[in-house]
Amino acid sequence: MASSNTVFQICLVVNDVQKANANWARVLDRPEAAVEVIFSGGILHYTHGQPADYTDCQVAKYDLGAFVLELMQPGPGPSPWRDFLDRRGPGVFHFCVQVGDRKVFQQTLADIGVGLPYHVGYYPGGSYSYVETTDPLGLELSVNHRADHAQLMQDLLSGAALPFDELG
Repeated sequence: MASSNTVFQICLVVNDVQKANANWARVLDRPEAAVEVIFSGGILHYTHGQPADYTDCQVAKYDLGAFVLELMQPGPGPSPWRDFLDRRGPGVFHFCVQVGDRKVFQQTLADIGVGLPYHVGYYPGGSYSYVETTDPLGLELSVNHRADHAQLMQDLLSGAALPFDELG
């Protein structure tokens, strides 16, 4: 695997981001992180190949130097985060890996028995995806890749492309 692949984020899904944020601030001996409503626009989301809209997630992030601790409170509607919370309760949702070459990394995952991601978000400067890797790795991965996705986003919106076409 290329040395450019690094874990840079750990995401915890929580029931109450305000409460978790206050508790983490005390544990980390830091001021509380700002809580933001995320995914309000600019990202094309697909879950299980279908377009999805997530506009009601709240997040607080702590930059801890070696990685970012993300506290995610999902909204009430269907989402990967809501599904996790409903099935498992609060906990570690994923480790996030920044990769230099998404195709090569996906092949690495395939080599250990992992299929394509079940969720992807495209934005002009890159993408992130969620890959079910609990069996081979012990937890789920989020795979982030920086790339110019402006044309891909236009192609997705016009129907000229499908999610994950860039991996083919």
